[in-house]
Formats: sequence, C-alpha cells, structure tokens
Amino acid sequence: MDAMISLKDVGLILIFVCLIILIIYLIFLVKNLIVTVHKTNDILDDTKVVTEVLQRRTTDIDGIIDDVAESVSGVTGALKGEESTIKSVSSIAKAVSSVVGLIRGNNDKDDAEK
Repeated sequence: MDAMISLKDVGLILIFVCLIILIIYLIFLVKNLIVTVHKTNDILDDTKVVTEVLQRRTTDIDGIIDDVAESVSGVTGALKGEESTIKSVSSIAKAVSSVVGLIRGNNDKDDAEK
C-alpha cells in the first residue's frame, strides 16, 4: 500500500494547522480582553464615585469662597469708610502708651534713687 501525499494535500494540512493555532490564539486573546474590560469597568466605576464626591466638594467650596469674598469686601468697605476714626483711635493709643512709658520711666528713676 503506497499512499502518496500531493503538495496540494500538504498545503491544505498546513492551512488547517495554522487555522487551529489561530483559533487557539484568538480564544486566549478574547479571554484576556474580557478580563481587561472587567478591570476597566471597575476603574470607571471608581472614577465615577470620585468625580461625584469632587463635584459636591467643589460646589461647597465655591459657596464658601463666595461668602469669604463678600465678608472681605464688607470689611474693606468698612475700613475705607471709617478710616479717620481708626486713625484717631490709633493716635489715642499711641498717646496713652507714651504716657505709660513716661510714668514707668519716672518710677524706674525713683526706684534707682532710693
């Protein structure tokens, strides 16, 4: 019994072997792709949670900054409008501190003479 294999048969066998290898490769590729898609979905879910938290915090901080800006503007306006009163109070405070310094200086001299 002689069995002759033609070149055509060898070519078909090689093509079938290559197709089987390609199918096995594609199965592993799809398996890895499924794992990757699951991990990506987990990451996107975490990102969604973090984004929602940041959005709420940003809204809260924006409101706080607006309130602080209004307060600073009010204080600045009050200081500008009451500028002469502040200067007079400052002058009185300086005068009182000078008098206290003079009194202490005289008391130190009196203590030194005794």
